[in-house]
Amino acid sequence: MFTSAEARRAGVSQDRLKRKDISRIRRGLFSRTGPPVSEAAIVAALSRQDGSAVVVGPSAARLWNMPLPPQLGSWDSRKPVHLSIPGGRNSHGAVVRWHDFTLAEGDVQRLVFTQVLSFHETAPPPHCSLRMTTRSRTWRDLARHLTHGQLVAVGDHLVRAPRPQFENGRRKPWCSLEQLAKACTGRYAASLRRALTDVRRGADSPMETMLRLAFIDAGLPEPLINMPLIGPDGVALHTPDFQWPQYRVCAEYEGAAHNKDQQVKRDIRRARRVKAAQWSEIRLYKDDAHAGCAAAVHLVREELRARGWRP
Repeated sequence: MFTSAEARRAGVSQDRLKRKDISRIRRGLFSRTGPPVSEAAIVAALSRQDGSAVVVGPSAARLWNMPLPPQLGSWDSRKPVHLSIPGGRNSHGAVVRWHDFTLAEGDVQRLVFTQVLSFHETAPPPHCSLRMTTRSRTWRDLARHLTHGQLVAVGDHLVRAPRPQFENGRRKPWCSLEQLAKACTGRYAASLRRALTDVRRGADSPMETMLRLAFIDAGLPEPLINMPLIGPDGVALHTPDFQWPQYRVCAEYEGAAHNKDQQVKRDIRRARRVKAAQWSEIRLYKDDAHAGCAAAVHLVREELRARGWRP
């Protein structure tokens, strides 16, 4: 991906840009014909073209790898990229959507890409730097695009404690609750504050967030999430997705990874330990999350009742 200015500096003529092996993406923006164009490559080229540009909204969220619903989380060339520049522009089109956001200095972070990202072949080159809204500011700007539950899921993702052994040694959350609280401003401030009241540290996936919110909305006690389950001898048995210690009930959501042989064996050993400790384990899967998680809510409600809970 390159701009017309970059082509001129490299000595590429206008006639050369008209050949079949070069595709015109928009005015002043070109790529080689064939390889798929990526969102990252487009925003990188436009950022090189205008140094005041800031990647915002859904584009920033995707580059930050935030958990978004399918219709927003995936990008293809039919969707515009989102950039903000002072004063905005009226030349909106299929490729870029310009915004005029009021951004404080602390709302913007410069990133230098030093390795190929997971955006196929056309990721930004190693020397490319982008100005993007910070994660907390991006969460704020997503409020206009997401439902309450989806906004909570992104908040959960940002404040969750990382697992260093699986996340390249990262030890700190992407954001603190205080940073998200400061971001609850603007037109959607009420929606953001409402979402923040439901954000919790500990959820590992949007599905866990959805199930937790469904349990609470159904009037069930709020579960502990991804906390050690302590057996009668005071030893931690494992870390279930959800648990209600006072009733000795826990629940696990079994995603696709739980179908692998080694994971199945670990799940069986885990279930035996839980049973030996006189706890009840509820195993949930994707069908239990249909219709507002109705089946999951029913299973948990009945088990809690059997263990002494009363609404």
